[in-house]
Amino acid sequence: MSEYQPGECNIGEAEQRRRYALGGVASVATLVLITWVLATDGPMWVLVLCALPLFGAAEGFFQGQFEFCPRFASLGIYDVSEGGDDRREVSVEEDRRADRRQARRIHAYSAVTAVVLTVLLYVVAYLVHIE
Repeated sequence: MSEYQPGECNIGEAEQRRRYALGGVASVATLVLITWVLATDGPMWVLVLCALPLFGAAEGFFQGQFEFCPRFASLGIYDVSEGGDDRREVSVEEDRRADRRQARRIHAYSAVTAVVLTVLLYVVAYLVHIE
């Protein structure tokens, strides 16, 4: 069982599994969008929309990997229970600040990942499309 660590760990295994599931669903949504554009010769600019589900996928996977939920940080709570059903308040302000810093990091990592993958996806699809 995990223990709450300000700015490092605010979710346990059950919550991690939920985050990985979110990442998986967002990944599937990305693949559906890519498949639709390529299979129907849809407009290439639509691939830019992949940034949204890619952000969701990255966010889910980063949250699971880092054992940290930015939403919980913004609410000032944590849940490291085995079942994911024991949310508790973060009562120390310094701990809340550490949690918010980690939340911003995860959002930034997710945004950068989504942008980089979207650009790579667009370039690869463009190269495949012009041949």
